Amino acid sequence: MAKREFQNPQLLRHDGKRPYWYIRYRIRVVDDEGKIIRKEVWHPLGNCDEVTKREALRERARVLEEVNHQVYTVRDHIRLADFAEVYERQHLPTLAPGGREQQHCLLKNHILPALGAQRLCDAGTLEVQAFLNAKATAGFAWWTRRAMKAVLSSMFTKAMDWNYWDRRNPVTRVRIGRKQVKYEKRIPTDEELRRLLERLPGLVRLIVETAVSTGMRISEILGLKWRSVDLVRGVVHVEERYYRGDTGKPKSERGQRTLPLGELVEAYWKLKPAQASSDSYVFEERGHPLDDRELLQKVVRPIAEELGMYFPGFGWHTFRRMHLTLVQEEGATTFEAMAQAGHSRPSMTRAYTIIGLDRRERAVRQLQRRLFASLRKVERIAG
Repeated sequence: MAKREFQNPQLLRHDGKRPYWYIRYRIRVVDDEGKIIRKEVWHPLGNCDEVTKREALRERARVLEEVNHQVYTVRDHIRLADFAEVYERQHLPTLAPGGREQQHCLLKNHILPALGAQRLCDAGTLEVQAFLNAKATAGFAWWTRRAMKAVLSSMFTKAMDWNYWDRRNPVTRVRIGRKQVKYEKRIPTDEELRRLLERLPGLVRLIVETAVSTGMRISEILGLKWRSVDLVRGVVHVEERYYRGDTGKPKSERGQRTLPLGELVEAYWKLKPAQASSDSYVFEERGHPLDDRELLQKVVRPIAEELGMYFPGFGWHTFRRMHLTLVQEEGATTFEAMAQAGHSRPSMTRAYTIIGLDRRERAVRQLQRRLFASLRKVERIAG
């Protein structure tokens, strides 16, 4: 905060060709070494032969009011690395474990080594754009650069919220280029899924069947407790998630939803222990929920590779994508698919949906039968 230390504007300066009114005040700023120092400012108010004393007093009041509100002269001089410590301490704990881990890794391994020494006020649009361009030149994927941009944008948003920054977010106008797909979007065929399910052990098979039937995230399936399973109504209430030792609410508010189990109810009845506690996990081993990485790496993926149905990008999200694709093929609307997935935007559901060539070919043939059938019949008779 600037401190009001000024001389009466009647005092004149004669160090130039023409005398002028002035004020003097001191502000606290951060120097290049990160230390807070007091800096004296001499501010001219106008030449004496052009500005009256009354006008100089009014200008003095305006200048000091502006100066005394410039809190950011200290705060936005903070190094990006130092603000990142505040950001990680205050903001990252509010994120889901996956997002928290991703942001920490991107800050530690990429953003801070490149930009950490800069002051917050010096990390503008040009600097961020140059940083992301350098990452593109180094061969980093579009999705990785998009995540880096998102972290930087979030940091400046929080800087505004916490009064470290009072200008436009400099990341807003940064561009990362055209989207590039890392892996081809694929889902197993119906026959491939059946062969996979035949080979999976019982508990893992039910996990995959649940993912394909409901579209639940693997963290939501593994976090499922018996109190959230209503086998009388045939539904599950998605209220918790379990992710690699961390438990909590689903990824978003829309993630808390009720989903039909359909024909899986019988399998859940068989799995449920006679004296099951309402707080016990549905998919557990010795009282602890299963680990998604071990299930995928040691069980699901090896069998998929043996069957020749493994492809780059194959994982738990493959079954979620399969659900959202097939449920719409069976007649569900995009908004119904959104409700199944727990998405907040239709665009996210569309990104998960694969519209196959076979389905489009069937639609084309139906259209042709509707429009051209009578014409073809007339041509055959005429011929």
